[in-house]
Amino acid sequence: VGAHGARTCECKTGYSGSGVDCTDINECNLNDGNCSPNGICTNTPGSRTCACKTGFTGDGVTCNDANECLVANGGCAAEAVCSNSQGSRACACKTGYMGNGLMCSDVNECNTNRGGCSADATCTNTAGSRICGCKSGYTGHGVTCKDVDECAAANGGCSDDAVCTNTTGSRTCVCKTGFRGNGFSCTDINECSSNNGGCSPNASCANTP
Repeated sequence: VGAHGARTCECKTGYSGSGVDCTDINECNLNDGNCSPNGICTNTPGSRTCACKTGFTGDGVTCNDANECLVANGGCAAEAVCSNSQGSRACACKTGYMGNGLMCSDVNECNTNRGGCSADATCTNTAGSRICGCKSGYTGHGVTCKDVDECAAANGGCSDDAVCTNTTGSRTCVCKTGFRGNGFSCTDINECSSNNGGCSPNASCANTP
C-alpha cells in the first residue's frame, strides 16, 4: 500500500505490489491453489481455476473417482472385463479370448490338446469356449467317452439269424451257421440242395432252419 498525496493505491486480491505496481500472484504455487489432490490448478489473472484430472469428477476443489466401467464398458472390448481403478480403469480379455482388452479375439481351444475333449469325441470351437461331443458309437459328456455296446439292444440292428459282436465304437453282424447274407438280412441255406445234405443216398434229406 502506498500513500501518494490525496489517494492510496492497494493491489486487488490476487495481485501483490505497492499499489502503483501490481503483479499477478500465482495461486497455484500456494498450496496447489487449494485444489483437490486429484485436480489441476491453472493460474488466471488475479485468481486460479481448479479442474479434476481425467478419471475424476467434481468441481476441481473436490474430486471423486469416476467409474469408467459404468459407461460403454469403459471403452474395453465387449469380450473384455473392465475393472475400475483410482482415476482410471483396466481392460482384460475374458477367458477364451486373447488381446489387449481393447481388442479381443476368440481363442480356438480345439487347436490345443483337442480342447481337452476325449480322443473319442469331436471338438467344436465356439465364441469364448468349445463343445466336446462323443463320436457315434460312444456315450458321455465329451471330455470322457465310453464305448456303447450296440449288441445290448435289439441285437444291434442285426438279423435275428445273425450274431452281433460289439466293437470299439461300432458292432459287426455275421449270419449264423446255416444262414447266408450280410448280417442285417440272413436267409436259410437249404443244405439238402447239395450232396443230399450229407445224408446217405438211401435217406431222404429234410431242410430245417
